[in-house]
Amino acid sequence: MSYDPAIVGYYGKLVETWAADNYPIVLDYPEVGGLKFDATDEEDGRPWDVKGSMVNGVRPTFKFWEDQHRTLGREDGGYVLVWYRAEGREITVVSSRSVRARMLEIDNWTNPGETHYRSHSREAQIAASQLRL
Repeated sequence: MSYDPAIVGYYGKLVETWAADNYPIVLDYPEVGGLKFDATDEEDGRPWDVKGSMVNGVRPTFKFWEDQHRTLGREDGGYVLVWYRAEGREITVVSSRSVRARMLEIDNWTNPGETHYRSHSREAQIAASQLRL
């Protein structure tokens, strides 16, 4: 399967909806410290970001942004990580887990380049297989 940003965004929305149905988060897209996140914790309002990795895609990875990661760590928030298989216009979730940002050490930050809309923050890509339990 080739990389098409439009369909990856579509699948990303399906992943977010699945995460909200299966984890105690609310998809309310809060702004914390000037940054947008996907959800808040149902119990205490901590920020969460939902990350999906298409296991039948070109490169099964999770992408993280340094400014978001730092803010999530400071706010005791985290990530819902979802491994999914794309099947036409649907997804099948293969696996998932949640992890607090402060428990996820990321040390391969790189500059995404000036043309990227998030050029103000460094990014990291981690192979999906490295984060699976």
